Amino acid sequence: MPKRRPKTARRRPVLSGGLKRVLVVLFVPSVERDGVTAVDQPRWVNAALEMFGRVFGGATAYPKAQGIWRDDERSGALVKDEPVVVHCYTTPADIEDARNLAELGDFCRRMGRDARQGEVGLVVGDEYFAIRDFAEE
Repeated sequence: MPKRRPKTARRRPVLSGGLKRVLVVLFVPSVERDGVTAVDQPRWVNAALEMFGRVFGGATAYPKAQGIWRDDERSGALVKDEPVVVHCYTTPADIEDARNLAELGDFCRRMGRDARQGEVGLVVGDEYFAIRDFAEE
């Protein structure tokens, strides 16, 4: 006769509660638009993490990557960069909230302006946003 498994308390599924399903990715640059002048990257990474934590509940910054960006306003000059990639998962409701979007947009424009960028790269879900207008709103 086969052995019976002892009755156990009902367990909660391991992967329950996956409500944060929208990925937001921000690229924090290492150099200014000229491709030479260093940016205070640790300052911007820390500021991005704090903003994502406050607005969306958290984020993770990955070590430096290697990247390149074509600056069409400078005759197609190629700008080599070592960006830090910041990932944040959030809920559809939080990413659609006007106040949250305003804070995210303000941060991206401020970083673009203060770090003298040609473009700030931001991915929301499966869409890339090339933020180039850094005027204050």
